[in-house]
Amino acid sequence: MWIDLLLKARRPRPAAVLALTLIFAAQLAMAQQEGWGVAVSNDATAVAAAPDTSGTPAALPAGDEPQTPADEAPAAAKPVPAVSATTELERAQPAAVSERTTRFRTAALMAASIGGTLAYGRAKWWQDGFGGGFKTVNEGWFGQDTRYGGADKLGHAMFAYTGTRLLTQAFGWAGHDSSTALKLGLWTSVGTLMGVELIDGFSRKWRFSKEDALANLAGGALAYVLERNPELDALLDLRLQYSSPSGGRQFDPFGDYSSQRYLLVLKASGVPALKQHPLLKYLEINLGYGARTFDSDSRAPTQLSRHAYFGVSLNLSELLRNTVYKGNASPTRTQQVTETLFEFMQIPAATVQSERDIR
Repeated sequence: MWIDLLLKARRPRPAAVLALTLIFAAQLAMAQQEGWGVAVSNDATAVAAAPDTSGTPAALPAGDEPQTPADEAPAAAKPVPAVSATTELERAQPAAVSERTTRFRTAALMAASIGGTLAYGRAKWWQDGFGGGFKTVNEGWFGQDTRYGGADKLGHAMFAYTGTRLLTQAFGWAGHDSSTALKLGLWTSVGTLMGVELIDGFSRKWRFSKEDALANLAGGALAYVLERNPELDALLDLRLQYSSPSGGRQFDPFGDYSSQRYLLVLKASGVPALKQHPLLKYLEINLGYGARTFDSDSRAPTQLSRHAYFGVSLNLSELLRNTVYKGNASPTRTQQVTETLFEFMQIPAATVQSERDIR
């Protein structure tokens, strides 16, 4: 379906086709070079499951051993063996996925990510088709004279950041080890967005923007750093806050920049001295930026204003973890979905913010 968008021009643009081909091929090549990063069974489990070839007599089944006076002591006198953290980790590890299944899931995730993005682009960005060769534009960053006050650049970074983190989890589900899953998530998310940027260069309506490309890289880099540093990840979140559209605009969380706020959130639960506090562990500090307004039809700035935000919010994931989901031996699917949502989206009702105009 998405191939149709490349055929809407009078002649297909070889560079656009080549860009998509290289992005997809590069990810598959990396997966193959990594040996597909298939997760294998835990060593301890493998050793326990291996047949005994030592020639020593097998132990008698439980209950058939000769009884001794010590065995006849009351059960309460026997110490309960402690469960180590390693044992708990082994229990939490998913069963190994076959290489064939990993290959299939990996290709499906890449195709869905790239195809879904291009389908959205066809519906929202490239309705006017392509033509006129490859074009570029200097959009600037966060200045008063820019079209969107820099909100679009934060949108690019947020999209790359969220895509990298979600796809890292998805490639882990596909059967890859954590390192390979992160590389594939980064390649797929940032690579797809860079391909979109190249296609913009051939479209009639848009242009290739180096600022957008750099924002894509920055968002992917932040995701990579947080994925590699769990302690930092427990402390920081990058979130999008989307309020109800105003001025007659339709619901469009990806394109309605006037209703967006991009927040860097510091979580008290990620601070060792506060994470055990009965109340403070539920608090967060958020620093944010937003720009408004622009005409929704011409998309030209109309009294563009830029705003900085400072606020305090509730850590909804931590709150639910200690109330609704308290006592769960492991996170349920519902808990995983809600925690993922609250990691990337800031609920307006859960925060109090002050606003300051940027002159």
